[in-house]
Amino acid sequence: MNDAISKIHRILNHPECWDFSDSETLFAGVDIGTYKVCVVVVDEKGVPRAAAMRRAEVVRSGLIVDYIGALNIVREIVTEIRSSSSMPVEKGATSYPPNTESGNIDTTKYILEGVELDVLNVLDEPEAANLVLEIKNGAIVDVGGGTTGVAVICDGNVVYTADEATGGVHLTLALAGSLQITYEAAEKIKSDSKRNLEILSVVRPVIEKVSSIVSTCLHSYDEIDEICLVGGTCELNGLTEIVGKNLGLPTFRPEFPQVITPYGIALSCLDVNRIN
Repeated sequence: MNDAISKIHRILNHPECWDFSDSETLFAGVDIGTYKVCVVVVDEKGVPRAAAMRRAEVVRSGLIVDYIGALNIVREIVTEIRSSSSMPVEKGATSYPPNTESGNIDTTKYILEGVELDVLNVLDEPEAANLVLEIKNGAIVDVGGGTTGVAVICDGNVVYTADEATGGVHLTLALAGSLQITYEAAEKIKSDSKRNLEILSVVRPVIEKVSSIVSTCLHSYDEIDEICLVGGTCELNGLTEIVGKNLGLPTFRPEFPQVITPYGIALSCLDVNRIN
């Protein structure tokens, strides 16, 4: 898993590093998030072949609110990948935050169909992430831009999911309000590692809220061994440690957590393709 994730990070937005040689079939995993759209392409063995990410603001509180904007960004990325590949990119999958099926499944499917991808799968984000993480008894917490998604996993199966409106947007708003600066300026400061302690002191109440959401979701499950944080927001240094301390459970963040879910989405195509 680590080798594949490291490779995705290395080739992300670097077309000169994309390699489609010796592949038989290509599958695209499309992840449409609050802050970004990410597409990871794998071959029939699950080996990453290409990856691209674009800034986007087409999702609010876990729901796609700008269909045309999302479609255009996905089309831009897929077109770039297709132009670099001698192999056709015709099959794909996408995902949605937990408990947003009614508002997202058809929309995300239509977006993939709009860029001429045969949709093999539409699955929830934690299920996609666990195709990479392979957690047996634990929880996956996806701290995204607008929401925190939680999946409880027992014996390797997702048995409970939830999604609450707290995420990176709320951290940025807290920072902007405290420093009396614009949202855009706060976004830049949030990624400044030299100001990490200052940032944590301001946004800690929001991290406490994330911890509270997770604690409520895990209340009825005693068999949880570990918690894994994924999503772009958990890249804030110190967030993982605060959540783990609050919950009193081993808590970790994998390398390059932003690409875990899109990679899992792409991998979900493999079994579906074999069945078909």
